[in-house]
Amino acid sequence: MMLWAIVRREITANILSFRFLMGLLIYFSLIVTNLFVLTRDYEDRLQSYRTAIRENDDEVKQVKIYSEFGHSRKLKLDRKPKLLSIFNEGMDKRKGNTVTVAHGYVPAVAEQHGSDNPYLNIFSSIDFTVICQVVMSLLALLFSYDAISREKEAGTLRLALSGAVSRPTLLLGKYIAGMVSISLPLIASFVAGLLMIQSSPYVSFDSSEWIRISLIFLVSILYVSLFFLIGLFLSARTHRSSITLVFAMCVWVIFVLIIPNLTVLFVEHASPIQSENPYKEQADELWGEFGGKAGDYLKERAVDLPWEPANPSGLGVLESRTAYGSGETVSLSRFRNEDGVPFVQGYYGFKENLRAQYADKVWQIRKAYLDENPNRQSLLALNISRISPTAVYYNATAILAETDLGSFQKFMEQTRQYRREWVEYLRDEKIFSSRRWFTGKDSQEPLDLSGMPRFKERSESIGSSLQRAVPDIMILTVLNILFFMGAFVSFLRYDL
Repeated sequence: MMLWAIVRREITANILSFRFLMGLLIYFSLIVTNLFVLTRDYEDRLQSYRTAIRENDDEVKQVKIYSEFGHSRKLKLDRKPKLLSIFNEGMDKRKGNTVTVAHGYVPAVAEQHGSDNPYLNIFSSIDFTVICQVVMSLLALLFSYDAISREKEAGTLRLALSGAVSRPTLLLGKYIAGMVSISLPLIASFVAGLLMIQSSPYVSFDSSEWIRISLIFLVSILYVSLFFLIGLFLSARTHRSSITLVFAMCVWVIFVLIIPNLTVLFVEHASPIQSENPYKEQADELWGEFGGKAGDYLKERAVDLPWEPANPSGLGVLESRTAYGSGETVSLSRFRNEDGVPFVQGYYGFKENLRAQYADKVWQIRKAYLDENPNRQSLLALNISRISPTAVYYNATAILAETDLGSFQKFMEQTRQYRREWVEYLRDEKIFSSRRWFTGKDSQEPLDLSGMPRFKERSESIGSSLQRAVPDIMILTVLNILFFMGAFVSFLRYDL
């Protein structure tokens, strides 16, 4: 009963304080306003995504010959904006959202479709988790930095402990009361923000998303609790609240501002990205080998040009090659020698199958570069940044919101899996060697694409996301325990 008496007293004192009023105003003004802005931003991105899907479908319907898929009308795969990016934007807007796929090119990067509002981006660069990272952690320190040292200065600490109240009971009561005082305005602001989000006709949370939102909120509370305990620990180590405030501000600046920013600079110097030129040269050599084999196919048959035996009267060829991909769209019509058409079919059946094989080989070279350079650098930066609980918290919530780098990489792997399905479809249907690969531009008959595989992005299960987030959540939990123990031991030895 003594514990709850202390909790009630501390909560009453906190609620009546200027800090609580300021916290309530800041929470509402920042969280509700920011969630409103990011909801509108999500609506714009969702509209842009739907427009891109319609445009891609229209492009596919206009294809008259299959070889257009090789160069002039490559397939586009679009990533749907993550609904929970409203709470944590992460990589959702930074890494692009549309991917080009062809049998001669394995996707490795995403481009950006749609136009962003630069004025909106000024606000949307801050999300709920950033507010927790910066503002709420600071408020948690301001609530706890003088919890013990202030009472020591006022002389009320000796009076409180002279009765039946033990030091562990008093410390635990202050912690519970402080967290309740911080959580009440946070919960109110969060609920108000959710109600505002739900008013959008474009937003509808399913059961899995509600679970993710709940987990994001709980991890946020865990993060705020850590900074409250840091303040409590520092307060139990000093005898003047002014000194405690100085130490608390130093800790906050180091954890929230310095370490996350210095990590990027450190990694860039400690693990610089190598030049990509050697990898591109290897890829160019492979494409040269591919061209040589296609040429050998003609030489062995004593033919100079692949369409020469059919003697077409209409010819159009569009071809391109980059270090990591190649493609060709060829259009033939009005053959003067129908007997030569099977040769053309055989040639393209050989060449385009070979192109797909070499695209896979080139991808292995590019993958090696990505794994050894930017991907390794990103992983190193992530691991080093875990020195700061701020980075740990942001990574955990980004995983739960499916906006982290790992979620984006899973999307890219899905696009590569789709390309494999697309190539298998072309091979199984013998499309490379079909007449419609290179002729039929003027035909009124549309291509039969009923069996064509369709891309569908798959979301990560909650279990998988939680499994990836567990290490970061455990770090926050362990830090909470360590600082509570530190505050407990320090308070037991505190000189009244």
